[in-house]
Amino acid sequence: MLWNSLMKNPVLTVGIVLFGMFIYQVANKERWGIFANKKLVSTSCRAVVIQVAKRLPGNWNAFCEGNNLAVEIDEIAIPPETKNLDALMYRQLANHMSFIARVSHTDMLEKVDFVRFRLTHQKMVINAVTEGKFIVKLATLESPEHIMTHLKSTVQVKQTVK
Repeated sequence: MLWNSLMKNPVLTVGIVLFGMFIYQVANKERWGIFANKKLVSTSCRAVVIQVAKRLPGNWNAFCEGNNLAVEIDEIAIPPETKNLDALMYRQLANHMSFIARVSHTDMLEKVDFVRFRLTHQKMVINAVTEGKFIVKLATLESPEHIMTHLKSTVQVKQTVK
């Protein structure tokens, strides 16, 4: 019965099909309904966040932006009255990067596109961006000179004074 009425009215059939495609595209774009459940899409970043989230301190926040890892840190270890704040903040940034490299799985961290760090202090903010394959090498480097040259060549840093 339904089939016969659809065959008699081909414009109605085309309209129903186009309306269904429209609803599907809107559901994917707006991320509602059963059409777009991003929790079920696996990425390398999600695997790293699950592994790292178990060991993060309370002042850290790690989350994914697509296949990019974002780590935001409210720095509480450095007192605001220090004289050489720049050097201490950059040292903490290097320590935090090596911590992420040691805690996460190397094969998953290599597949993450970019890793973004945001280190916030009362007097300054440091934003650093690097690729996942470069962070992995920090887990094996031991000497401070090698770590320093590796970070200089692979990490892009922007410093903002408040």
